[in-house]
Amino acid sequence: MSDVVLRIADLNVTFDTDSGEVPAVRGIDLEVRRGRVVALVGESGSGKSVTSLSVLGLLPATARVSGSVELADGEALRDVVSTPEEQLVDLRGRVASMVFQEPMTALNPTMTLGDQVAEAVLNHERVPRALARERAVELLRSVGIPEPERRAGQYPHELSGGQRQRVVIAVALACEPRLIVADEPTTALDVTVQAGILDLLRELVAQHDTALLLVTHNMGVVADLADEVAVMSGGRIVEHGPVEQVLLAPAHEYTRALLDAVPAAPPASTVSVGAGSVGAGSVGAASVGAAAPPAEGPGDDREIVLDLRGVSLEYRVQGRHVRAVENLDLTVRAGEMLGLVGESGSGKSTAGRACLGLLAPSEGEVLLLGTSVARARGRARRRLLADVGVVFQDPGGSLDPRRLVGESIAEPLAIHGRDGRRLSPAEKRARVRELLDAVRLPAGAERRYPHEFSGGQRQRIGLARALALRPRLLVADEPTSALDVSVQAEVLQVLRDLHAELGFGCLFISHDLGVVHELTDRVAVLRSGRLVESGATAEVFSAPRELYTAELLASVPTPDPVAQRERRAARLRLAGTGGDL
Repeated sequence: MSDVVLRIADLNVTFDTDSGEVPAVRGIDLEVRRGRVVALVGESGSGKSVTSLSVLGLLPATARVSGSVELADGEALRDVVSTPEEQLVDLRGRVASMVFQEPMTALNPTMTLGDQVAEAVLNHERVPRALARERAVELLRSVGIPEPERRAGQYPHELSGGQRQRVVIAVALACEPRLIVADEPTTALDVTVQAGILDLLRELVAQHDTALLLVTHNMGVVADLADEVAVMSGGRIVEHGPVEQVLLAPAHEYTRALLDAVPAAPPASTVSVGAGSVGAGSVGAASVGAAAPPAEGPGDDREIVLDLRGVSLEYRVQGRHVRAVENLDLTVRAGEMLGLVGESGSGKSTAGRACLGLLAPSEGEVLLLGTSVARARGRARRRLLADVGVVFQDPGGSLDPRRLVGESIAEPLAIHGRDGRRLSPAEKRARVRELLDAVRLPAGAERRYPHEFSGGQRQRIGLARALALRPRLLVADEPTSALDVSVQAEVLQVLRDLHAELGFGCLFISHDLGVVHELTDRVAVLRSGRLVESGATAEVFSAPRELYTAELLASVPTPDPVAQRERRAARLRLAGTGGDL
């Protein structure tokens, strides 16, 4: 029997829209074989997600499809394109299944996790519900969910992002399909959780001889997991071959541009050396929580625009007080960028909200421009916060979809004015146009709505809005995590240029250590709400003192497959040193 699990031949997909036909996929050919991982990569709009949805017949009614998409069902190949919907329902989950990018939208918030996994079993197998429930618990255990019997009775909101993604993988595995299609399965995850998910997928492919079609824009993930790479641009596959050939010696200009846009990660050898000294016991986990504030350069007399002094922040959860941040000291000076990094749940976004005056510390004090945020009231507080800009992770969620882009950018000017006075309508329009020029958006952008822009363009709009009042401090919370590498590079360059021009201080919150390495002057590492390590970014990343920092760095994937194998080995060695990771 052939080991071909998926065969795509001359696939074309066109969408019917109000403005006419829009081609999304143009005549692509692709095969995926048993026990192999094929990565489909490209920028947003390249056609990779449309291709992945075509595999399971999940395209909307506005799509017109030609060509063939054949799935191995027993001894035969069945063409998804010509198969009626009622028969496709039987193929989905049993022959091929899908892992979506956002587990919170893929899981039913009103059903327990155990019931959702059991439902996938019951859809294709005639077994008693109790047996399906037992199978669900075993599946949760197989994907690394702790205490699966208890977790099976919980709901999606009670799990972390990484655990929810593992549940989605358990659902995908429920009927032991021959093919799993994973569409951006690690995009929103921090580096250590991402590494765990990639380890899980690698293990599943090896143990079950499953085929995996991996759709991603993360070239480091490709290097870590894939056997083959197909690069898409404009709906076409422009380059296809073994992972080492494509990533180390790309033949197509587009592939080279994608790789050039990836932020550089610290080399694995540096991390290994640093980790070795830590693992030997020179510093290690015993010093967690004892870090000094981020070191500043000698004689640095620039104004301190942000000063956190012994800040602790608490949440009340089910009658218990939970400390999200504990005794945190941080400073940001005018003209510098401080990176705040750590895993999900480390407290970095909570600390960012305290800097914006959105959360009141239970202990300690937050000073903006030398003034306590908690003590400022009324107009004084409003004037103080006018000097702080913020860029959120999701620009689509932070921009009002009912308002024109120009109105959203002008809103801070309407609320706060500029230079202590209200601006005339003509002055506002001129300032909005000036801001849009600064973030490199075309003329007329102010007269369009947010949904008319790409994700990267919306993030530039958010940046323009944040800088409308020429703030002295910018807080950027995961501003590029959902962007593909080339768009991310453009947004970061715009931010870098504006920072050089305007000289604001910046607190850059991120789990992407490659971006932090490339962009920031200093870095502070949070773990479970505590500052564990800090200093100049180049120094901390080249020679981490803490085991936790070293593991974070070793978990950052690099687009070099050979170097990535070394990084994975370094991470596994770190995990075996016995620190409380």
